[in-house]
Amino acid sequence: MNPSVIRRPSSRPRGKAQTGVSMLELLVSLLIFSFGMLGLAGLEIRTLSMSQSSLYRSQATALADDILDRMRADRANALAGNWNTALATTASSVTGSALYQTDLKDWKTTVEALLPAGQASVDVTANIVTVTLQWDDTRGRDPSPQSWVTKSRL
Repeated sequence: MNPSVIRRPSSRPRGKAQTGVSMLELLVSLLIFSFGMLGLAGLEIRTLSMSQSSLYRSQATALADDILDRMRADRANALAGNWNTALATTASSVTGSALYQTDLKDWKTTVEALLPAGQASVDVTANIVTVTLQWDDTRGRDPSPQSWVTKSRL
């Protein structure tokens, strides 16, 4: 025996060698990654629907401000109740050539165009105006019709 030669133990285990362990680890990590990607896709879809719902609420706010500004510009007809309209009244049913009638028709047309199944009502009592906007928000968080009510003094 030569003292200058040192024998090292073999790094291979004795008996049958393990195979396929790295493939199994790869498949498990791929499965975990897939569940993470599904979660992110669901989160993205939810974000888009909430964003659309938020857009409808913002449009409803702007539409309420729009009709209030129009009514303040024609305060005499507003106080006389000429701007009053029911929720079920459509833009096509508003007739007449007076300024308040054309403004009301234009506003109702915009409500119907910007909000899905959009409806709007205006009610003037004394000098308090109540503007109600209603729309279908099935893509958002609540499948029932959403509404936005604004009260203001003329």
